[in-house]
Amino acid sequence: MDDITTDQFVTSSSKSSPRGPKLLGIWRLGSVVHRTESAEITLAQPADASQNPRWDYVIKRGLDVEQSPSHRQFIAQAAAASQVAKHPNLVCVLDGSVSGSHPFVVMPRIEGRTLQQHLSDGNNLALPVALWLTRQTAQAITTLHAGGWIHGDIKPANILVSGQGHATVIDLGFARRIHTPLGRVFRGTPEYASPEMLESETAALPSMDVFSLGRMLWQSMAHCNDSSSLVVETASELVASMIDLDPDARPTAASVVDRLLKLEIDALGSHIEPVHRARRAA
Repeated sequence: MDDITTDQFVTSSSKSSPRGPKLLGIWRLGSVVHRTESAEITLAQPADASQNPRWDYVIKRGLDVEQSPSHRQFIAQAAAASQVAKHPNLVCVLDGSVSGSHPFVVMPRIEGRTLQQHLSDGNNLALPVALWLTRQTAQAITTLHAGGWIHGDIKPANILVSGQGHATVIDLGFARRIHTPLGRVFRGTPEYASPEMLESETAALPSMDVFSLGRMLWQSMAHCNDSSSLVVETASELVASMIDLDPDARPTAASVVDRLLKLEIDALGSHIEPVHRARRAA
């Protein structure tokens, strides 16, 4: 959604909202983290914690919802999807309201950086790490699909990675119920969207998320250090199946999780074995 997600849970700003409320429900709003045409994200704390210096939550509220109903819809979709799909690798909506002039959702403030930031820094990833982050993302997607929703905008900028390597899929604003029409207006990120999603002439399908995840995995692999050619070849075959032009030929997200787990084990072995050999030689 409008690239709202970069640093949305982690970077504070000295700016205050120029025209927004100071309170929403039981929440006190703090400094603005990020703002776009459709939404504003601010730090937040319980309203009765005014003397507390901690801001452990973020609030995302829709802007100009009377003139732009789709801005309200983004908030409503995020709230609805989060209620039926709960997973450690999926952002959690703790509270919110989709009525009134300031629809909003409340989420925990998560420390970390987006996968896009890691890739943009030019730092190479170990192949097992790239596979691990992708598997965590696939686990979150599997839960969404089981709950009857697709994410609709899987990309590195929507994957928040903690310092310990825990991945959280964020930004559910483009989530859609499975088998509902996509609508005439494309919503998503073209670089990661499947061909059928770009055409917007079909219903929302889980295979669309799998395609986007395949694109993300391929981009991550391009930033990987040298690894076993056999593991890279097998991972490339998985990517090829995920981005197949035929949606019916793509694996399910649950199948991707299983295959990635096996690849992680194989990739770890290829990294560990040279170390063992070096130690024996010494």
